[in-house]
Amino acid sequence: MRRTSWRRFISLGLILSSVFATQAFATEKDAVIKGSMVNVRAEANKNSKKVTNLYSNTAVKVGDPVQNSSGESWYPVNFQGGSGYIRSDFVKFPVQYQRDEAFENALNQQGFPEAYKDGLRALHAEFPNWQFKALHTNLDWQRVLDGEMEGTGSLVDKNAISSWKSTDQGKYDWNTGTWVGFDGPTWVGASRQLTAYYMDPRNFLDESYIFQFLLHSYNPEEQTRDGLAAMLMGSFMDSGSQGSGNGGNSGSGDASSTQNSTETVVISNDGPGANISNAEGTVIPSGTTAASADNSNTSNGTNAGGVDYVSIIMKAAEQSKQNPYVLASMILQEQGKGTSGSISGSSGHYNYFNIGAYQDGKMGAIERGIWYAKQSGSYMRPWNTREKSIVGGAQFFAENYMNAGQNTLYLKKWNVQGSNLFKHQYMTNVQGAAEEGAKLSSAYSKDMKNKALVFSIPVYKDMPGQKEPIPTGDEKPTRKDSGSSSGNTSGSGNGAANNAGNTSANGNSSSTAGKTESGVEVVEIGKSPLG
Repeated sequence: MRRTSWRRFISLGLILSSVFATQAFATEKDAVIKGSMVNVRAEANKNSKKVTNLYSNTAVKVGDPVQNSSGESWYPVNFQGGSGYIRSDFVKFPVQYQRDEAFENALNQQGFPEAYKDGLRALHAEFPNWQFKALHTNLDWQRVLDGEMEGTGSLVDKNAISSWKSTDQGKYDWNTGTWVGFDGPTWVGASRQLTAYYMDPRNFLDESYIFQFLLHSYNPEEQTRDGLAAMLMGSFMDSGSQGSGNGGNSGSGDASSTQNSTETVVISNDGPGANISNAEGTVIPSGTTAASADNSNTSNGTNAGGVDYVSIIMKAAEQSKQNPYVLASMILQEQGKGTSGSISGSSGHYNYFNIGAYQDGKMGAIERGIWYAKQSGSYMRPWNTREKSIVGGAQFFAENYMNAGQNTLYLKKWNVQGSNLFKHQYMTNVQGAAEEGAKLSSAYSKDMKNKALVFSIPVYKDMPGQKEPIPTGDEKPTRKDSGSSSGNTSGSGNGAANNAGNTSANGNSSSTAGKTESGVEVVEIGKSPLG
């Protein structure tokens, strides 16, 4: 008996020492993770064992960089719960902020709470020309959460960890121990804590995610053909232009664009139920990526039809007075590799934004979207050419969202202004605004980011003193969890998404990680944690 107990004690000790092992560094620096769900490896190469994933902005201790046989630079890192190696372009060192009285006065005049200021100061230190406007919603934080939790306005993939999924009444079946599917079986209700995390603007005050707050105003001096061409490079809309000059992002030397790396999770905005609603709040589904055939934003870089997408999108932007990069980002999110029947042309009609594309009776999402495109009347319909679909779709968004005050990606997902609160929301994917913002950020080169960009950031009443944490638990729900988020809501800021699945845009779920055609390791949005 004693021998058995002693062996168990030794085994437990080995497990604990392995879990909490750290590396000793000759020199040590503080840093944070840059990227969504970045892989931590046991050794300094992408083929070594994955230790875990770390969320964006997770604090780490970093040693001296090492170079592997492929010439890649990696950092040895220690973090809460373990250690490993992370590729150097996913490590960000803090920027030194020199107190700027004019900036401090501007923050105070805008009425930003103290909990917002550290993130904004760090951004100001790196991008001093950026302007931050506080959007005072005059809404109580808990009231907003209550409103967003009603109905099925915030969804997450069914294969996400349990603490990401709601056990509220009607969203979890206690008899079968399964979550109720909405907008098809793939998507289920997001938990209150996950919703709180993605709604809390303070979680997204960094170089990438801040772009969900970028105003969508049209500015032809800053939003150029070359910049758009660079954004589309490598996608199905690559028109062959390399986008040199005028602030175009060539993609070289900018670690902010990490979507094609095997060391970060590529998270796209593909999600269900892009909805609008009328003033009475009746939901009118008007686009769902269930109609998309593939939710990767990458392709082999070919444009088989020879379509000049740059010219078409720039025309759509000029006519609708919207940022062309935003329009392009939305199309990339909706259409992925461009293989969907929504834009194949086989029916003679096109629906690039998947407006009206949702499952309706006997009609599938693609069929419903094409039916909408065939109708005559508003927004240049019928959309019997690619140009009419893109230009007309842009008019749709200008009329229904820009003119309604929903002039940022955040407000398209979380409508916390105007008279139609918590309704008229384009995305039901709880992660949609954050990740589309990150993709939009990648369209801006360093030169473009040095311009006077304007960000409108919501502020709520009675917010928690600390940022809302991302839930990380994956316990099986028990009855005591009924009516609340399931699982552990610890905000440690790191952890593995071992049980998160991913879902292709046609609604079929798959394993924890998938592969794009270029071999990129991906876990799509709505399917696994990010931070």
